[in-house]
Amino acid sequence: MNLLFINRCFWPDAEATGQLLGELTEDLSSDSEITVVAGPSYNGVTERRGFLRTEARGRVAIVRTWGTRLPKARLLGRIINLGTYYLLAAIASLKLQRPDVVVVETDPPLLGLLGALLKARWGSRFVYYCQDLYPDIAEATCGVRSRTLLWLLDRANRIAYARADAIVVLGQDMRRRVVEKGVAAEKIVVIPNWIDCNKVVAGSSNPSRRRFGGKFVVMYAGNLGLSQQLEIVVTAAERLRADERILFVLVGDGARKQRLQDEVRTRNLPNFEILPQQPKDTIGELLTAADLHLVPLMAGATGCMVPSKVYGILAAGRPFVAMMEDSADVARLAGEHGVGFVTPPDDVDGLVKAIRNALSNPGALKEMGRRARRLAEEQFERRVVTRRFAQLLETVAAANGSAINC
Repeated sequence: MNLLFINRCFWPDAEATGQLLGELTEDLSSDSEITVVAGPSYNGVTERRGFLRTEARGRVAIVRTWGTRLPKARLLGRIINLGTYYLLAAIASLKLQRPDVVVVETDPPLLGLLGALLKARWGSRFVYYCQDLYPDIAEATCGVRSRTLLWLLDRANRIAYARADAIVVLGQDMRRRVVEKGVAAEKIVVIPNWIDCNKVVAGSSNPSRRRFGGKFVVMYAGNLGLSQQLEIVVTAAERLRADERILFVLVGDGARKQRLQDEVRTRNLPNFEILPQQPKDTIGELLTAADLHLVPLMAGATGCMVPSKVYGILAAGRPFVAMMEDSADVARLAGEHGVGFVTPPDDVDGLVKAIRNALSNPGALKEMGRRARRLAEEQFERRVVTRRFAQLLETVAAANGSAINC
């Protein structure tokens, strides 16, 4: 097959969507010709020569667009950054030879329109790969307040849903939201994100663990952004400050990092550390250094996204607290498989209770961890999931205009 993937974020970016797309295209490239149209890297050193340039990563061909790099803390800066990528990605894609299948992700949120355009231009099959749902996530996080812009996001995505031959979502909660928009259920397939279990293994020596001084470590590692409820974690740490056994650790960067640092400083919390984003090759060491992980999701965001960090936590053999509605896929995992606790969003009392429960039951916590690792290996191992994606693309490419039974 000849496959074209379009997404702003791609290797070597540290964002989860870029890392995941890098792994997916690497696995698919053994049997298919792959081209990725990506934006400028925020994490790697890239040349600024020309508006479009070509690279390669193994067998994967990359068309890298030029783009602005305005601060993402302000909406206007984000719109300009995404707009420059969108325009250049459209130009780059139209210059390419016709692929069998176009796979378009949701970065930027209007990218589904480009997938519909390319399908009409080439007669290729079109798969809409939804890492986030728009405008749902923008409304839930209040990241976009303009009713005009929200309407535009909704209209663009409805066109993409209608034109797509298959729609990939990350969980049953996302699937329910898309069905509620009037999309035919038979064209929606659930394929979760994944983790390479070989890269997350608890070793006999863990420098990060030693750094934390033998404390009971409650950790959040990921984006410190709008869709989390991390102020609740700071409040929980304040409630538990008298228990010197517990240490809260936040790891990452994002729009709310400075605000969280200010909160911790103002409340003078000796049981709280905020660390910068860590190198990808240390993820196993980092995740296994915690006793209990936090997976927060703000109220109203269930089904708009599925936090991919949970798969790394499972592979690390660590339990977690799903701080979200119990209808969320991550909360379902915690309850059905006995790998974590579930507390409602914004429930400080529930979070404090879960942490105390975990601390006082080390045997049960260890058993949760064993079940977590087994679950990661059986259901969310990288090659298990990317093989499912390959099978979907083969089905889509072979459909030749007939209905696709996903």
